[in-house]
Amino acid sequence: MDKYAVYVIVVYVVTLVLLGAYLVWLAQRLRATRDEAGMAEQGGTPASTPASSLGKRG
Repeated sequence: MDKYAVYVIVVYVVTLVLLGAYLVWLAQRLRATRDEAGMAEQGGTPASTPASSLGKRG
């Protein structure tokens, strides 16, 4: 094996693990966003705050 082969393999493994973790995190956020949107359509908690109420005070 080449002198740098171990480093290359480690970098590939770390990169793939980070990519996998990011994709799992992204899928969880997408699922949570869809669940929020579904609740808002059914009359539950609103998915977001309307922009018109952001600057208003009591």
